[in-house]
Amino acid sequence: MNLIVYSADENVLNHFKFLFSENQDRVIYLTDLSELALTLETSEPVMLIFHLAAGKNAEAGFIALQQRLKGILNTLVLTNTPDQKQGVRLLSLNVRGYANTYIDSHKLETALTVIQQGEVWIGSSMIEYLLGLNQPIQRRSDDLEDFRPAEPPVFTLLSEREQQIAQKVLTGLQNKLIADELNITERTVKAHLTTIFKKLGVKNRLELMLKLQQADRRERVERRKTS
Repeated sequence: MNLIVYSADENVLNHFKFLFSENQDRVIYLTDLSELALTLETSEPVMLIFHLAAGKNAEAGFIALQQRLKGILNTLVLTNTPDQKQGVRLLSLNVRGYANTYIDSHKLETALTVIQQGEVWIGSSMIEYLLGLNQPIQRRSDDLEDFRPAEPPVFTLLSEREQQIAQKVLTGLQNKLIADELNITERTVKAHLTTIFKKLGVKNRLELMLKLQQADRRERVERRKTS
């Protein structure tokens, strides 16, 4: 898959040229949005690292591009000042990842690998924002078993194994780590996720997290009404 890096800021572009110095022949660097649009319209499926400048106009320009070409794009958006609400807006447009411009090189490599595998990559702060920092906690039982998050009510639609995998997704684990923890293959994890997405009417991990979060909040509201 082709890798294109776009930024209107030469300093940012030079930063990525340094990061990808060993693979320069496989990376296209662009500074002009019109040239980027032209390049994308004549390309095969593309991995795009898009540096999003501050300002509503910059975001609007990117959104127009993403909406028009999302069928061929696997986009990681980077910004100097990440904003969680902006992240949610962009991820809802089929953006595959969102992070700080100067993300650690190892995390960047992980993010690109995850996105190439057809998954969504977001940082821990985005996960916390999406799930909320005040997840309801089950009371400690008499035998002092560990605290753990209460299961959203939609979990009743899932099998026991699917519930286990969904909980792992909620903690931010990727497929390989989920497979290792549950002692199953990564292919099995992917198969279960496909079934989970279908049962819950979602398309990806982000939508799964949002759906479970929303269901949990509705349940808490109902409990407060009846208490």
